[in-house]
Amino acid sequence: MIRSPVIVIGCPRSGTTLLFNILSEAPALWSIGYESKAIIERYHAPAVKGWDSGALDADDLTAESRAFMLHEFQRQAAPGTFWRRVNRFRSGLRDNSFYRSIRRRGRSTAAGSSVSSALPQAGLDTIRRAVALRNRVAPPSGDICLVEKTPENCLRLPFFLALFPDARIIYLTRDGRSNISSLMEGWLEPHTFPGYDVPATLSIPGYSRPRWAFSLIPGWRDLTKSPLEEVCAWQWIRCNEAVLEHREQTAGRVPYLTLRYEDLIADPRSALQDVATFLAVDFTANFGRYADKLPEINIVSAPDAQKWRRKHGVEIERIQPLIEPTMARLGYGT
Repeated sequence: MIRSPVIVIGCPRSGTTLLFNILSEAPALWSIGYESKAIIERYHAPAVKGWDSGALDADDLTAESRAFMLHEFQRQAAPGTFWRRVNRFRSGLRDNSFYRSIRRRGRSTAAGSSVSSALPQAGLDTIRRAVALRNRVAPPSGDICLVEKTPENCLRLPFFLALFPDARIIYLTRDGRSNISSLMEGWLEPHTFPGYDVPATLSIPGYSRPRWAFSLIPGWRDLTKSPLEEVCAWQWIRCNEAVLEHREQTAGRVPYLTLRYEDLIADPRSALQDVATFLAVDFTANFGRYADKLPEINIVSAPDAQKWRRKHGVEIERIQPLIEPTMARLGYGT
């Protein structure tokens, strides 16, 4: 049975995939190894609510969807020792030109979204079967601590707390200027971050594809003709404000650990020690291998705190007044 699961949240491109991959390899933790859109959106795809957004509330959870999701999380979960081997295999593939070509053709669009992973869909299906077989042969001997990370979870916290009332939350923040710049890069990498086939024409200047990338935020329809930097700014604002509101409303009831992406990059040992303390697991056994060197995950270009100035300086300056209130709430200066 799943007990005290860990929900990793943060705006897309804030470093949540990096943190999730580290957590997913911890021997004390279990995960399904990739984002859970296919599980969550089997019953709760945006289309079900008229494409209003990807947000979900506690009332959206039904007895049927609860049973399905709990079963699938349990069936597909494996311990960190398993995912460490899988990630080593993934790492070896990333530089392979043949793999990169099939990756572009291997995405699923089930439930109106892409399956996020470093592997093509065929590879994901193979891993799912391997995990299911593993769990039949050697089922967990007791309760498991599941780690879950899907960017839309910022907009689904009440839903997840209804599914997992004893959940613990790790919230990763990132300077809005850098985060938005990274989102803009990601929008233009459709095979890496595919998104949603929305039922609306996107006339975003400089963006020619029909798919909405990253989180489908409330009010997205009002942004279909907006500049890309404004779209990304609102994604960053909506995701972070949803978390901040939830954190305030549940203070003292829901365990929260807030980490800065910048701190994780600058001093991984200290940041991961905070994570180990929060989760009550041994630091050396679970995170020691990444104390001095972090893995490279979903990198469009190398991390650099001032990269936004070079890549999108004019655009970010334009939307800076828009993001300043949320930046201030998060403790970032402008």
